[in-house]
Amino acid sequence: MTMAYENFQDVGSDEKTQKIDKALPFPSAVWNICSVFRLLLFSLGLGLLLLVVVGIIGSQNSQVQKDLLMLRRNFSNFTSDTMANIQELTSKGHSLQEMTKSLKDEVEDHRQELQTIRSFNQNMASLKSTLEKKEEELKTEQSAMLLKIQQLVKDLRTVNCGLADLRRNGSVKTCCPLHWLEYDGSCYWFSQSEKSWSEADKVCQLEDAYLVVVNSQEEQNFIKSHKSTFNTWMGLTDQNGPWRWLDGTDYKQGFKNWAPDQPDNWYGHGLGGGEDCAHFTSDGRWNDDVCQRSYRWVCETKMDKAS
Repeated sequence: MTMAYENFQDVGSDEKTQKIDKALPFPSAVWNICSVFRLLLFSLGLGLLLLVVVGIIGSQNSQVQKDLLMLRRNFSNFTSDTMANIQELTSKGHSLQEMTKSLKDEVEDHRQELQTIRSFNQNMASLKSTLEKKEEELKTEQSAMLLKIQQLVKDLRTVNCGLADLRRNGSVKTCCPLHWLEYDGSCYWFSQSEKSWSEADKVCQLEDAYLVVVNSQEEQNFIKSHKSTFNTWMGLTDQNGPWRWLDGTDYKQGFKNWAPDQPDNWYGHGLGGGEDCAHFTSDGRWNDDVCQRSYRWVCETKMDKAS
């Protein structure tokens, strides 16, 4: 019953609509036509806009493709150039490696040569030192041998001279005794022990000599060079008065070589008496001292001229 009523209402409504449509005025139809026309224009404009957009996009896409193609070509060229550079650098790297190895080998060779040279120099220095030492030893031996030869010659001459003197019954003395030193026509003997002045004088007399008498600066220098630095008695005394030489040489007019403020005949030594005998000091100058002191001494004897 309800469905029949609803259908009846729908039929009534459609009929009313058709009546209204039939009753629409003319301006409403014109408005509908204008609306359709505007819709058509809008669609046409939208189509043109889309066409323009598509054209622009297509144009840009073409340019992008061209740019992409250019990039591909550039990249291909870059890749080719890069590979060529890499190959060239690789080749140069191999060359540098070979050169480096060659240089290392050369440096090692030079190092070994330098080590050899250093070793050679060390050996040469050692050999030089050995040769210099040997040379000094040979010089020393040669000097010692020369002194021995000279002494042997002197000894031989002394022996021959002594034999000649013996043939003349000792009346003439033309050479120095063995172990005596000859200088300017006199013979000198330098002691190695010490005695008082009087005992030393007696030893010299036993050798047919006397304590040395100094007559010149040259003789003074000769004695000084052989006596070393020892205090040494000479043949000068003032025990019996003024100073006098044992061989009678004039003291006042003769050569003198006293140390400063000497002789002073000093009594403060505590040995009794003054200082009455002369001796050579360590530096060769003369000093007066107590005759009882023990010093070394020098004997002197004159040689006769050979006839």
